[in-house]
Amino acid sequence: MSTRYLLLLALTAFLLASPSFPNPASADDDDDDEDLSFLEDDDAADRTADSHSEHYPDSDHFDEDEDFGGEGGDFENYDDLDDDAADSDPDAYKAPEVDEKDVVVLTDGNFSDFVKDRKFVLVEFYAPWCGHCQSLAPEYAAAATELKAEEDVALAKVDATEESELSQEYDVQGFPTLYFFVDGVRKPYPGQRTKEAIVTWIKKKIGPGIANITTLDDAERILTSESKVALGYLNSLVGPESEELAAASRLEDDVNFYQTVNPDVAKLFHLDVKATRPTLIMIKKEDEKLSYFDGNFSRSSIAEFVFANKLPLVTIFTRENAPAVFESEIKKQLILFAAKNDTEKALASFQEAAKLFKGKLIFVYVDMENEDVGKPVSDYFGITTSPKIIGYTGNEDTKKFIFDKEITVDNIKAFGQDFIDDKLKPFFKSDPIPENNDGDVKIVVGDNFDEIVLDESKDVFLEIYAPWCGHCQALEPTYNKLAKHLRDIDSIIIAKMDGTTNEHPRAKSDGFPTLLFFPAGNKSFDPITVDTDRTVVAFYKFIKKHASIPFKLQKPATTTKPASESESEVQETTTSSSSEDVKDEL
Repeated sequence: MSTRYLLLLALTAFLLASPSFPNPASADDDDDDEDLSFLEDDDAADRTADSHSEHYPDSDHFDEDEDFGGEGGDFENYDDLDDDAADSDPDAYKAPEVDEKDVVVLTDGNFSDFVKDRKFVLVEFYAPWCGHCQSLAPEYAAAATELKAEEDVALAKVDATEESELSQEYDVQGFPTLYFFVDGVRKPYPGQRTKEAIVTWIKKKIGPGIANITTLDDAERILTSESKVALGYLNSLVGPESEELAAASRLEDDVNFYQTVNPDVAKLFHLDVKATRPTLIMIKKEDEKLSYFDGNFSRSSIAEFVFANKLPLVTIFTRENAPAVFESEIKKQLILFAAKNDTEKALASFQEAAKLFKGKLIFVYVDMENEDVGKPVSDYFGITTSPKIIGYTGNEDTKKFIFDKEITVDNIKAFGQDFIDDKLKPFFKSDPIPENNDGDVKIVVGDNFDEIVLDESKDVFLEIYAPWCGHCQALEPTYNKLAKHLRDIDSIIIAKMDGTTNEHPRAKSDGFPTLLFFPAGNKSFDPITVDTDRTVVAFYKFIKKHASIPFKLQKPATTTKPASESESEVQETTTSSSSEDVKDEL
């Protein structure tokens, strides 16, 4: 008992002697005491107006902010060009019948045992309504049929909408997601979503990486059926030369490698049979069909040669080959936009210049008159004149570079080299700076972004919107009221920018609307993403919390009209309405 008593005395003395600390919640006391009823009244009015509005859809009707296929977004993989309606409406599209007899259906009940019992399993996590999954289905089924003869290889699929726990376990973030399991251990499938690419990729993973060609019949079959092949003409089918070729083949997923010691086969593949062996050729079904290797016969040199030559000199853009371009390790592309009557001359110069940049730049041609992809891609980049060349960095930090000279081989070469050397100045779109910008919501364009948004003396709340975006339309009344309430606070700017016609490196958006907050005095740091409810009160509290410059909003003064005046207005309105009714009837 005495020990407990002494301990109690010591604790009491410590607490009495310790300095007092403010209650953590006390910093917010002013906010808690602040009368925000007038803001809440605005939100209630918004909800009432929304319930009667036909022009602005309620944001609750949407699952998430609208992705944009307009200008200024992330163009990688060209996913934005797909029909979003098919993905969002399960009943909007019915997939054609696909023979999937060789694709195994997996569920939570059989998944683990299946991938563990087989050495190699490719699994697709899909959603029945997903347009990408529907496009993949026939390619995937055909690959499954071709690979069913391979020992211990299977292609399977999981309906992620039905097997949600399994999808969460394997961190499925989008559709389709493909994983390749080897002895139960998974890795992402990185290849193209075509039958040929899937089969080639899996065969490399399960086999030696190269195949022997010993007869002319085999050689002719391969040359006829395959679009890209690499053939090594060796001194022996076993040994160091073969090992280097096999090792190189595993570094390239979408090219089949072969080897031969037969001079007749080598001759059929356009090799000089008298040349010193080992030698190598790559053959493609493109304008530039033959590429001869002249380097050191090592795995790294061979892989570099194949990587540089596997794409055509100029890729004609289609939905099917988009992944080959924009998932490439080469992240810089030169894109030629041209209408048919401008194509011949421009494309010839473009193709000739491309020969100097193999493995360094990807050259892409977009037919602006192609309704399926050419026109949407042109619209995406804002290209309206033909012919036009731009440089594009297809990575997270996307930038565009405008080629503004005459399209000649020499000019394209100079532009391409400056592009590689990072000597070009990126281009950012901008509407004209508004002559009058005195509204409660300030209009931001690309050319006045620095002046308004990056003003270190202001806390800036910015909406990046699209004119066609339903969410942006639904937000507009709330956003305008917020700006009206805060217009007399000099340190705060409420602003908006049309993200389809304006760009800035500090205004990154992955959907509309995007709401960003730029605190005063901290403009060199990334903005804060606004992740609160879209109400006047929630926005106000967010700004109050994150603003660098303290402020307090004064409740506006209100006046109450005398009852007699109100009654008079009612009578006047009624009379006016009656008069209008009579006029309508007349």
